Amino acid sequence: MFKDDETIKRVRKARQNISKKFNHDPKRVVEYYIHLQEKHKKRLIGLNKSKNDSKKKVV
Repeated sequence: MFKDDETIKRVRKARQNISKKFNHDPKRVVEYYIHLQEKHKKRLIGLNKSKNDSKKKVV
């Protein structure tokens, strides 16, 4: 079993608080996360393709 460190504890607490904010309703929680993704899509890795992405070869 892995020992919990402070970072993991803080992440879990934040996720619990978000879930509580939406009365632990999974549909509302997912809608909230989707809203955050749309609001901050430029910050997400993999959504902004660079000019060189189309030139990369897959082997």
